[in-house]
Amino acid sequence: MASNQSLVIQIAGIVLSISEESAIAPIELGRPYQNFISTSKPDVFLTVHKDGIPKCDLQNARLIFNSQTTWSLYKTESQHIFVLKSPNFGLQPYRVGIFNSNNNSGDIYNRILNSLNPSDSFFSNPIGLPLFELLFVCLLAQGRGLMIHACGIDDHGRGILFAGNSTHGKSTMAKLWKEQATVLNDDRIVIRQREGRFWMYGTPWHSDYTGVAPHGVPLEKIFFLNHAAENTAQQVEGVNAVSKLVARAFPPLWDQEGMGFSLDFCADLVENIPCYELGFVPSGDIMDFIRCLS
Repeated sequence: MASNQSLVIQIAGIVLSISEESAIAPIELGRPYQNFISTSKPDVFLTVHKDGIPKCDLQNARLIFNSQTTWSLYKTESQHIFVLKSPNFGLQPYRVGIFNSNNNSGDIYNRILNSLNPSDSFFSNPIGLPLFELLFVCLLAQGRGLMIHACGIDDHGRGILFAGNSTHGKSTMAKLWKEQATVLNDDRIVIRQREGRFWMYGTPWHSDYTGVAPHGVPLEKIFFLNHAAENTAQQVEGVNAVSKLVARAFPPLWDQEGMGFSLDFCADLVENIPCYELGFVPSGDIMDFIRCLS
């Protein structure tokens, strides 16, 4: 007899309930999610299905966005439908997420590898990336905040954000700081506004550094990372700072209203938080250099 398996996690103050009607095994999201397990009241309710993907009538849905690689987004009057494909798994989708228009309730369907065993899905994590991250971007764009491609450091209550794209040094920063401060994440950080202040939060979606932390800390400084021959910092402001932040953010490109909120959020953020272009040498000296900046 089937029993309902459920898991509640909290990321950046957003609480998600993930349930599955299965007696075969409990839901497993992977080790990074263990620190995010919560007992708080959920804001978002997701139901996972591991017994295959139902036929989706996309002819009556409007294609909103096509990544040209791994996922597409369709929209109907009442639903958002994320369709995930991979050349590794043939022409058919391996995962489909169907959410209501507010993205606070939905079903996630997973293709099965062996039709004789309903628990045998392609991935042990029944939500997985990029679907979970895409859903979270949608939730943040509803007036909640923004996800940044960054390494976040909690330096004894002082939030330091090192924003950068691939190869810019985010994981290097995490390794340099890990003995002297708390690394929230080396790749994905969420920024939200709370009680008139900007806070940054760790997420489970890391790169090389696996010791992610779930809590938040008030944000004090933003650094745009670059490798350099010496440690240098030059303050950037206004449109230049907004442009650099947007280039390292995950805004909802498919959502005009959400994009408007995200751009306004970035403008407000750089107006209140000092931003710097940081050239750094990958050594422990960079920590004293950062701490000495006024």
